[in-house]
Amino acid sequence: MNPLHRASIRSFAASAALGALGLALVAAPAAAQRPQFSPTEMWESGLINVPAAWVPPLNGDFALNVARASLDSIRVPQGFATNYKQPFYHVTASVAFKGRVEAGISFFSTDLANGLFAKALLWDQTDGIWRTGLLHWLPSVAVGVRNVGSESGLDRFGRTGNTGLNTNNTLYGVLTRTMVLGSAMEGPRPRTQLSLTAGMGNGLFSNDNGAGTAYSQSKTFGKFFGGDLQFATSRFSTLSLIAEHDAWDVNVGAQFEWRGVRAGLYVNEVNAGDPKPGTLSYRKVLLSLGWQTNVGALVRGNRMEQVTDEYRREAGDLQSAIAAGEQRVRTLEAQLKALQNSQEADAIAQRADLERRLREEQDAVKRLQELLKQRDAQKKP
Repeated sequence: MNPLHRASIRSFAASAALGALGLALVAAPAAAQRPQFSPTEMWESGLINVPAAWVPPLNGDFALNVARASLDSIRVPQGFATNYKQPFYHVTASVAFKGRVEAGISFFSTDLANGLFAKALLWDQTDGIWRTGLLHWLPSVAVGVRNVGSESGLDRFGRTGNTGLNTNNTLYGVLTRTMVLGSAMEGPRPRTQLSLTAGMGNGLFSNDNGAGTAYSQSKTFGKFFGGDLQFATSRFSTLSLIAEHDAWDVNVGAQFEWRGVRAGLYVNEVNAGDPKPGTLSYRKVLLSLGWQTNVGALVRGNRMEQVTDEYRREAGDLQSAIAAGEQRVRTLEAQLKALQNSQEADAIAQRADLERRLREEQDAVKRLQELLKQRDAQKKP
């Protein structure tokens, strides 16, 4: 069988798989709970390289991700840049707005070349929970753009300087459907859930500058799809098993998340085999570390810590003042007791003065104790 026929068969198989996955996306039952997606290798939230129709749900959700790819510096096909470096890092930072828009910047390669990206969630599957008909079954729908900027020669590995490519302002559309497979472990979070994703894009998803199998062993002409099986391993941790076809090849891997800190290990292009001279298509290992938090919660948390420290200082000062006042009260009471039986004029006058001072000190201590109670009440939620 000649290469053209093999390519046609691969394209047909990929299209059939994409169609089957599309049917599964529509037919899957609705779920109220969505999984959490981390940043992809170089861009917005999704699987490994495939974007998902999902945006971090809270305004100000922030994600930072660092990925390290193992690349071979020698095996480069003709017409492609030779600026491979060992190791090769990608750094991504993104922020979410109103649970519908995600935007950020990616730095790829060691020369700090960069590109912007953005994604808009047009429909969330949870929007249709209380709807009827087609809207009830509609999967999440999103559109996005990658590599906004001047790096038109960026290839799918994050290398710049490939003059035959035109990959800036890469556009895509994507569908994602989540299904709950296991009952809740604790609270509303399901024990097990499966997310299926399918979509299509241009540029970074389809442009190979005519390199053919030297660039990819099983390209699908812009179509991509994948799945993410997530297990709630504890109240604050999740294990994800991921498989995808990113329009170029098959990638698989696993990811573990605990309280917003994520670590992932992936094998890209698993069916491409070992490196061969003159090709970019071969198995690659990818490591990633990420952190996700909310900017507003982080700021409020710091402010609350400052308020707590201020309260502790004020409470300490008040307690010290109360202790000093109580000591003065005890001293005055002892002096009054010593003069209690004396009938001398000077003693009577001194006793009256001590009684006045004692009342003042007692009133002052009571005011300080009341103020301390008020501070303590303000501190409690």
